[in-house]
Amino acid sequence: MNERATYKAVLLGPNPIGSGEPIELFFVDGKHQETVVVSVDEDGETITRRYRKGAETTEPIPYRFVEETDSDSPPSVQN
Repeated sequence: MNERATYKAVLLGPNPIGSGEPIELFFVDGKHQETVVVSVDEDGETITRRYRKGAETTEPIPYRFVEETDSDSPPSVQN
């Protein structure tokens, strides 16, 4: 079993959040996370982006942009 608690991933998607941004993620039940949610506060509004794991198995694991929501509306950008 792998002794590490984290792995390297890269977010691929629209600028400025997730444009090839490297991050470290925690394993969940010994596996890579299937989705990643990133929230950023901009001008008093929270923007949330969701990414889905790619098929590649070597680090950094790519996560591709799926959708974006802001604090005032339902999903506004879908890929």
